Amino acid sequence: MKTKTVILGSTLIMLSTGLTACSLTNSTETTSSAVTSVDTEEANTEYFSSVDLTDTYDAAAASTINLSGTSATASGDGVSVDGSVVTISSGGTYILSGESNGVQLLITAADTDTVQVVVTSAEGSKNSLEDSADRTATDYSAAIYSKSAITFNGSGELTVTGNYNNAIKGKKDIKFTGGTYTVTSTVKHAVSANDNLSICDTTMTLSSVKSALYADNEDDTSLGNVYIQSGNFIINAGKKGVHASNNLTVDGGSFDIQSSFEGFEGKVVTINDGEISIVASDDGMNATDWASTAGEMQAQEGVSLVINGGIITITADGDGIDSNNDLTITGGTITVNGPTSNGDGALDYDGTATITGGTFMAIGSAGMAQGLNGEASTQMSFKVDVSGSEGDTITVKDANGETIYTYTATRVFGNIVLSASDLKEGETYTIEVNG
Repeated sequence: MKTKTVILGSTLIMLSTGLTACSLTNSTETTSSAVTSVDTEEANTEYFSSVDLTDTYDAAAASTINLSGTSATASGDGVSVDGSVVTISSGGTYILSGESNGVQLLITAADTDTVQVVVTSAEGSKNSLEDSADRTATDYSAAIYSKSAITFNGSGELTVTGNYNNAIKGKKDIKFTGGTYTVTSTVKHAVSANDNLSICDTTMTLSSVKSALYADNEDDTSLGNVYIQSGNFIINAGKKGVHASNNLTVDGGSFDIQSSFEGFEGKVVTINDGEISIVASDDGMNATDWASTAGEMQAQEGVSLVINGGIITITADGDGIDSNNDLTITGGTITVNGPTSNGDGALDYDGTATITGGTFMAIGSAGMAQGLNGEASTQMSFKVDVSGSEGDTITVKDANGETIYTYTATRVFGNIVLSASDLKEGETYTIEVNG
């Protein structure tokens, strides 16, 4: 289905099988009753409400929209059809099915209405929406565009392709709480939220010319937040894999960022758990405040990068981990395959770098190499110039010749930084490359 932009209003839209070329645009709020794909006891209620998590509906009470050709037919209250435009004008449940080309689904609501849109992909369904690069409805900058909060849930599949601008754009909050999504923007961002982007229990394959998951608010510095509780993510992005102008928080999930300019970026980046693999042509993880007036190489107030857990592997041509203020590591297993050029470092920070737990290994060039220097660090670390090539085995042994760490390099290197619980103050260690 090729889509024009759809404006969603106060409504639950239930996607059935076979949607093709249509456009969503919004303004509405919805209520439903209650079985969810995410256990509500496990979902973080700070980010997800019962409405976000509800993927059931009363089919008998729902209005229906059947797409066909270049138009549609509708039955029930709150929906009308005029040529290729389907308008939803009141809150309720709407079941959308069929296939069409060039149809726009427009959800309208008064400016005074409180609006939330819920798009549910029905169990077993495969749905697709795609807009045209030369479409005439140019007011909405996405294949799915919402002026109000919008939630995607359910257990079906939804493919969204944006050829005009973004694939999915929300002027307020966007939430995903279930389902499988393939989202592609051939022009800009795959998923873009002005206020907050929150995700749990979702499988996403994302491709974008710019950022894959993007939240940015230039007017309110408390907004522009990304929160990810769980899910599986495969990302190929021309710019940022995941970007937040304010807080980027990851509590779990599996991330395979196969290509990006920068993998994770936010003003405050906090990784509590998850399995994260990042390939970046610049920085792997970057904590920065783009609005800061601090000069180059000066610490930016309010910026931080905190790693409390997770298994993290970064391969970066720029800085592997970069904080324009402080870096704090309390746990996790972190491996950085850093740059081969001497103009960047596997580790880069402008404040202090503190470690109190976990295992940290950074292998990169020697020119800009930094170690872990925080006075509050309770775990020992070392930084040493050691050179080698891709495929070389790096082994760290204690004074008794016992191996405490081994790693096979994935690229040329000139420096190693290691911190692990096995390192003891005052002890002597030997580093070997290929024996």
